[in-house]
Amino acid sequence: MFDYIPYLSFLTSGIGLFFICYLVLRFGQMSKIYGLIFVIFAVVFLEFYIYALTSKHIYKMLFLLRTPNIIRAFLPITLFLYVRSMLSSANKLNGWQYLHFVFPVGTMIGVMPDLFLSVAEKVNILNHYYAQNKYFISTPSGWIPAGFVQPISILVGIGYGVATLLLIYLTKKKEGAEYRYVNKQSLLWLNMLSGAVTVYFLLQLYQYVNLFIHNSFDPPSQMIKCVIGILLFTYFITTPNVQENMDGCIMPKGRTIPLIKDLLPALIAEFNNVANAISFDQQVKESSDFLASSYDLSAMAARFEIPPTKLSKMVKSYYGIPFAEFINRLRIHHFLSLRADFDQYTLETYIYQSGFANRSTFYAAFKKYVGVNPSFYLKEINA
Repeated sequence: MFDYIPYLSFLTSGIGLFFICYLVLRFGQMSKIYGLIFVIFAVVFLEFYIYALTSKHIYKMLFLLRTPNIIRAFLPITLFLYVRSMLSSANKLNGWQYLHFVFPVGTMIGVMPDLFLSVAEKVNILNHYYAQNKYFISTPSGWIPAGFVQPISILVGIGYGVATLLLIYLTKKKEGAEYRYVNKQSLLWLNMLSGAVTVYFLLQLYQYVNLFIHNSFDPPSQMIKCVIGILLFTYFITTPNVQENMDGCIMPKGRTIPLIKDLLPALIAEFNNVANAISFDQQVKESSDFLASSYDLSAMAARFEIPPTKLSKMVKSYYGIPFAEFINRLRIHHFLSLRADFDQYTLETYIYQSGFANRSTFYAAFKKYVGVNPSFYLKEINA
């Protein structure tokens, strides 16, 4: 009845692999994304292992034997630290927090001998497993006694999953209503991810108990795990608001959302009547040269025939902001000025027309200089 389970596991791992490629290509420049990538990779790896084991293709991939114990041990710790970093950019890993890695590193060292068994020894282990499914849990794993690695790593996974959900709850409670409102979509994603991993470990616990008592694999629970994984990948890809916050949630800065006109760089008071400053301001804003993605400090310096260093100091003097903020705010203001036509083309079209090289740099600049992500800002000003 459940002969399709191996192929469902293979499908899940395949979709997960494509999802990882999507994350790398789209958000590869963001350091925090690699925590999420490992979490997804761990799920993909464990599902592929189930496929190999249930289809008996593992005989052709003997290097997989025992490796899930290591991946499973690192998964919940990585999830916890990823979510922690996403909740606030101030959450840096230091000091005693490295103790989180004691268990997974210890597990890796403990099972290491099994990774270097000969082909004949690995085949012998698999033969015993297929003769009696609970053979894995009744034999030692490397230097670790029988019956310890899998149940303990599953319980650790459940513990860290619950701790991660609790961390999200406490952060929302501590930061207040504004934080929850601004970061609603991102917090929902973090809750879904943490909840999915927690359920994943709970199902693994059920499978372990079922294996221990009935000496058989439980197909329905495996099917649920696959469905959860596929739904999780789909939700992320189809929810732009989540993708806008891949570098972390936004901490409220105690300020109101700026008006569109306030985002356009303006001369500071002492230069309002200075002819050179006024002329420079008009030329920059009327030429629209900044709408070219290749337009940078060097290009503007060449345009005005001013050395780049001098131009950078001049912009800082005239506007009171660095050149990078100056050029990005010009582009953001232009992007928002097109909002009435957003329903005609894709959002990417307007992003590129505004001078941004790609979606990721646009989101990063928008959040840095406006304070919230684009979709939230547009929703607020439209309201």
